[in-house]
Amino acid sequence: ETLTHTLHSAYGTPNPNRQLTNPAGDDMARRSRRRPSSTPPPLEDDDLLHEILLRLPPQPPYILRASLVSKRWRRLATDPKFLRRFRVHHRRPPLLGVFSSDYKRNISFRSTLDPPYRIPPERFSLPLEPWPMLDCRHGRVLFVEKKRHQLIVWDPITDHYCFVAGPPLFKIGVLSGAVLCAAADQGHVHGDCRSSPFKVVVLAYAKHDDQEAGCVASVYYSETGIWSDLISTTLPWRPVACEYSTFVGNAVHWMLMSSGGLSEGILQFDLDQQRLAVINTPPDVHYEFHSVQVIQTEDGGLGFATLLGPHYHPRFQMWEGKVNSHGVARWVLRRTVELQKILGLGFRIEKGMSSIVRYTEDAHAIFFWVHSFVYMAQLESMQSKKLFRSNGGFCTYRPFTSFYTEGNC
Repeated sequence: ETLTHTLHSAYGTPNPNRQLTNPAGDDMARRSRRRPSSTPPPLEDDDLLHEILLRLPPQPPYILRASLVSKRWRRLATDPKFLRRFRVHHRRPPLLGVFSSDYKRNISFRSTLDPPYRIPPERFSLPLEPWPMLDCRHGRVLFVEKKRHQLIVWDPITDHYCFVAGPPLFKIGVLSGAVLCAAADQGHVHGDCRSSPFKVVVLAYAKHDDQEAGCVASVYYSETGIWSDLISTTLPWRPVACEYSTFVGNAVHWMLMSSGGLSEGILQFDLDQQRLAVINTPPDVHYEFHSVQVIQTEDGGLGFATLLGPHYHPRFQMWEGKVNSHGVARWVLRRTVELQKILGLGFRIEKGMSSIVRYTEDAHAIFFWVHSFVYMAQLESMQSKKLFRSNGGFCTYRPFTSFYTEGNC
C-alpha cells in the first residue's frame, strides 16, 4: 500500500473512465512522447528515489518490500550510506518484539510486527543455558551467570556473545544491571549498534560497617575491558527488588521496592558524575511496585508513570520531574487517563488483574498486563495495540528494538 501510494503520488492516479476525444491532439501527444526529455521521470532519479525511500516507516517490511521492486531499488535500499541516513532520519529504532523469561528462566522471543511480517522465534538463537536476563537495550541483551561470576552480552541480530568477567561486587550479590551503547560518534542513532562499543552497569546490595543498608555499582567499558571503581550510597531501607532499568539523559534509573511490596524511591546512577543517589517518588501516594515505572518525558527529562485508583477503573498517570527557580526538584502531574480508554476495553478490570509490565525508552512505549494479555501504548499518541496472551506474574519481559533491514538479516 505504501509503495502504491508513492507511485500514485509521483505519476498520478490512473482514471479508467477517461476517454480521448481529440485525434489530432492524441497524435501530437504521441509525437511529444517520442521526443527526448532532459528531465527524467521522478522515480528514475536516484536522488529523488532516495528521498522517497527515506520517508518509509522504520519497521522492517517497508524497506524489504521496496528492495523487491527491482534490482535498482534493491541497490538503493541496501546502500550502507542510505541506511545510515535512514536511521538518522527516524532517530528511534522500531520495536521488533519482546524477549520473555518464565519462572524456569526459559527465554523465548515474540515478534510484535503485524503478519505476515512477524519475525519467527527461531530467527534468534536463544541461549540454551537458563541464564537470568538482566536487561535489553540498544540492540543487545544482558545476562548474568552467577556461578562463574560473569556477565554475557548478546547481540540477537548477529548471534554474537561477549563474556565479561564480573567485578568484585559479584561476591556481594547482584541486584540488577544495564547494558548501554557507548558510541561517541556525532549523530549516532541507537538501534544498529552492533559494531559500537558498549558499557555494562552492575548494581549490588551491600552492608556498610555501621550496618546501614546500601548499594554499590560498577561500570564495565568494552573498549578497555576494565571495570570502574566501586561507587556506593546508603539507603534508608534494604531493597528487595530492583529489576528494570530506564536510561534517561546519561543516567540509569531503577525503581526500589521495600519489603512491604511498595515502591519507596528511584535509584539513579549518573554515568557522567559516577554517582549514586536516591530520588523520592511523587508524594502522598503509596505505589505498588508492579504499578510503577521510570519513564522518559517527551523533552528527554526524567518521568514517572503509575497505575492508581479503583481496581475496576484504574487510572494511568504520568509525572515529570522539574527544578524550580530556587533549585528545588519537584514532581509535576502531566496527564491522567483511564486505562480502559487507552486500551479501548469495554469491560471493567478486576482487582489484581492489571499492572505495568515494562517501558522502553527506545520506542517511548509502555506495556500493560491486563486480564492475561499484554498491551503496548505509545506515550506520545496514546495509541495502543493488543500484543499477546501472557501468564502474568510468571514472566518477565524485555522489549527488543533494532533497525532490522535486509542488509543485516
